[in-house]
Amino acid sequence: MPFQTLAQHRATSEASPTMPYITRAWYNKVFLSIAEPALVHDQFGMPTTLPKKTGEQVVWRRWNKLAVNTVPLSDGITPTGKTLVYENVIGTVYWYGDWVGITDVVDFMHPDNVLTIATKRLALQAAETADTLTRDIINAGTGFLRVTTSTAQGVGARVTVAYQIQATALKTAITELEGNDAKYFMGKMGASTKVATEPIGPSYIGIVHPHVVHDLPDLGSEWIPREKYASGNVAYPTEVGKYRNVRFVSSTLAKVWPDSGAAGTSGPTAASVYRATTATDTAADVYSVLIIGKEAYGVVKLAGSAATYYNRAGGNSDPIHQRSTAGWKMARGAKILNDTYMKRIECLAKW
Repeated sequence: MPFQTLAQHRATSEASPTMPYITRAWYNKVFLSIAEPALVHDQFGMPTTLPKKTGEQVVWRRWNKLAVNTVPLSDGITPTGKTLVYENVIGTVYWYGDWVGITDVVDFMHPDNVLTIATKRLALQAAETADTLTRDIINAGTGFLRVTTSTAQGVGARVTVAYQIQATALKTAITELEGNDAKYFMGKMGASTKVATEPIGPSYIGIVHPHVVHDLPDLGSEWIPREKYASGNVAYPTEVGKYRNVRFVSSTLAKVWPDSGAAGTSGPTAASVYRATTATDTAADVYSVLIIGKEAYGVVKLAGSAATYYNRAGGNSDPIHQRSTAGWKMARGAKILNDTYMKRIECLAKW
């Protein structure tokens, strides 16, 4: 059982077995911060709330366009007419949750308020879980480009990915989204009189890992860093800049496939040049760069399902009140609504 006992806290905090673990040094009770990733994948999905007692699935319906009719009408003759056609996209919610246990001895004797700490860590875990679930679903889309050289990209296996993010791949992705009538996220925002600033027009969104962010300035003069946005432009919290009509936001939760790219001992695919996570450095890590249009995917939450729980010690299974628990639970799902409104570029990241 995952109950936190005083012995567990003692074992993880003792540096010397000869001194009581709480009195070895002055204890600064201002806790160190922990790394909290930016949660961006849920942010750009089409939000949908599933009401209670309506099942576990959401149906999005798309009425397809009618084909253009260029045939002239004949005098007095009624044309054949068309039939409306629709397609349904079905999303399913699933339940997720976790909890931690705390013994009464910890509650009485530990100098920290362990329950409060547990509640905060559980809340962060739930948020990261939700964003990761959405990330994995939308990164399974069928539209992708894999960067193979400084000027080329293809749709081969992931092991063919051999170069950092490059302008040709981005231009191809943008052109395809525009050709599929993918909608932009933002309305036009005006320029200012400040010298060397840029207005931000209607844009797609690019989700990128911080490792790849350092390669974006290599795209050339069309890369505009966030600090050069015109005054009055509202940026997303982790926005790093724009390329043409794509605004890039950064998150460490962006999808990475470790050690999945091309391998080499010299040149652009060498592990000494590109990031690799294994000790042998035999292959480079592959990073996802998602270029997203509006309504490319949906995020579903079940109304009232997201909740936190605290159970004080006691109950039939705890007759002398030794164990408390804190936890969370939620029902949620995500679904690609229109694969042609989204393009995934897979690339390497330079050291």
